[in-house]
Amino acid sequence: MRWSRLAAACLLVGAATAVAADPADPLDPAEEEGPRYAIATTRDRGGRVLAPVYINGRGPFRFILDTGANRSAMSAATAESVGLVLEEGSVASVHGITGSAVLPLVDVQSFRAGDLALEHQRMPVLPAAVFGGADGILGVDSLQHARVEVDFERDEVTIRRSTGRRAGPNYFILPARVHLGGLLLMNGRIGGVKIKAILDTGAERSLGNEVLRAALNPKGRGSDDGATATVIGATPQLAEGRSYEAPMITIGNARLTRVTVTFGDLHVFKIWELLDDPALLLGMDVLGTLPQFAVDYPRHEFQFKTRVSTRPSSRR
Repeated sequence: MRWSRLAAACLLVGAATAVAADPADPLDPAEEEGPRYAIATTRDRGGRVLAPVYINGRGPFRFILDTGANRSAMSAATAESVGLVLEEGSVASVHGITGSAVLPLVDVQSFRAGDLALEHQRMPVLPAAVFGGADGILGVDSLQHARVEVDFERDEVTIRRSTGRRAGPNYFILPARVHLGGLLLMNGRIGGVKIKAILDTGAERSLGNEVLRAALNPKGRGSDDGATATVIGATPQLAEGRSYEAPMITIGNARLTRVTVTFGDLHVFKIWELLDDPALLLGMDVLGTLPQFAVDYPRHEFQFKTRVSTRPSSRR
């Protein structure tokens, strides 16, 4: 996989869901030797980003950082360990990559992630198997004032209130816009096709909708090619798709080649209101191969640290 800036030869090696093109047992960092929070993607392992959080003053619990989830959630085991009781009739509809489910809610008095503290939150409770050994999901509802920094080389995840300052000279920037009250959506291209893209740290693999697949192959040639893929989400439903190596992906000042994308009629694109336009979700198969990245929500930016010191050509 190759990342580069359009104007420079700069190489980077690189939900509430768990997504897999080939189903496998999810990685439990507590049982693996190595990093516990910023877990890089390698050939034999999917990457994850886990943030330390405190619930009602207890913790730290390890929550999956999920920039594609609009709501935070916890596992049933976490709720039990904090002494939170499920109230009869207190439920919410929770949407994942592949479908939806009605799940119970618990009342959380205080929820802290890094420098950010929230009070009186109602949080869905999901089965522990969804989280692959983690304790919950940290969604964008908890991060709207945050700058999140992920350093895979140092195994560090830092969450602090954004100061609004520009990124340092070793970052290059992908500008975004707010979509549906919190998701950061970017414009880009795959080959000659214009796309809408979301960088999703909660998804294991990169996904495309059916409109994008049709746009990349307008005459239907080779429509049965590619590997059959099963997509697994946080809800009981499974979805089928087909995996292909995509043409070059261009987003902002970055370009990315040799990315395998799984295309399918996935529930997540309906929930994000992205059924009618070519849309792409870039998951941890791409993001987990970067050395460092940051998400600055007030600035509406994804900021990537390169392995080669390169100053971006423009910043706002």
